Amino acid sequence: MKCVVHHEAYAEFTNFGKELAAITAKVAPLVEQVTELALPDTLVIRLMTVPDWTKAHRRKSKRLLTRELEEFRPSSDERAQAAQTRKRHLQFRDIFWPTMLGEAVAFEPGCPELVIVPEALRQAGRLDDGPSLYKICAHEMTHLAQYKASGGAVWTVPETFFPHRRGIQGRDFASLVEGHAYWADQQITSQLFGAPVSTDEPSPYASPRYRELHASPLRMAGVERQRLATATVAQLIRQEGLEFFNMVWRNLSLVPMATDTTPDLWRQRFQPR
Repeated sequence: MKCVVHHEAYAEFTNFGKELAAITAKVAPLVEQVTELALPDTLVIRLMTVPDWTKAHRRKSKRLLTRELEEFRPSSDERAQAAQTRKRHLQFRDIFWPTMLGEAVAFEPGCPELVIVPEALRQAGRLDDGPSLYKICAHEMTHLAQYKASGGAVWTVPETFFPHRRGIQGRDFASLVEGHAYWADQQITSQLFGAPVSTDEPSPYASPRYRELHASPLRMAGVERQRLATATVAQLIRQEGLEFFNMVWRNLSLVPMATDTTPDLWRQRFQPR
C-alpha cells in the first residue's frame, strides 16, 4: 500500500504528518487482518487547518444539494427542509470540530481520504498521545476499507438530503459504519497495546473548550448510540463470523433499520426471503 501525505496544515505540524504516515504503515495490515477487507491501493492522508476543513465541507455539502435539487426537482417545502438540514449539519461542524479527531471523507467524488485537523487533536490533548493516534488511524482506515468493499456505496448512498427519494429512509447507515469501525479499532489497539484504547474520557491535557463540548448532552447521546452500535456489531460478528457480516458491504438491503436495535433483529435481514 502506498501512502501519500498532503500537508495543508501549519508548518509546525510537518513532522506530525510524517508520524501519521509511519503509524498508518503499521496499522494498515492489521485493519485488513481484523476486518478481512482490503484497503485502497493508495492511502491519502490530508492535514488541514480548521478554516480550510470548514470550507471543504461547505463546498461538498453545496455540491451535493445542487446536484440533488437538479435530480429530484423537489417541492418548495422539500427544498426548504433540505436547506435547513444542511444548515444544521454545518452548524454542528462549526461548533464541534475540536471533538472530530479524524475523518474519512471524500471531499472530491471518488477520492476517499483520511483527513486530520491537527488543531482538533491539540484541543483534545491527543497530539502527542501515541496510543490514541493509533486508535484514530485504525478507526478511520476501517472506514476506507468499508468504502472500497462497497464500491463507495456506504458513503455515497446515505449522503443525501432526500432519503425518502433515495429509498433509504429509516436505514441506519451510521450504526453500521461506526459500530464496525469502533469494533475494529478495539480489536487492533488490543493487539498493539494489550487492551482497547479509549478516548471516552477527556485527556488531562484537553482544553476547557474541548472538555465543555465533550460533556455536552448532544455528544453524550451520540456516544451512547455508538456504544450500542459497537456492541451489536461485535455480537453479530462473534456469533456469525466475518464472512457472514461482510455481506453487508455488497448488499445494502442488509443495512439495519433504525428499529433493528438488537443483533437478532438485524440478523433476520441476512436470512433468505
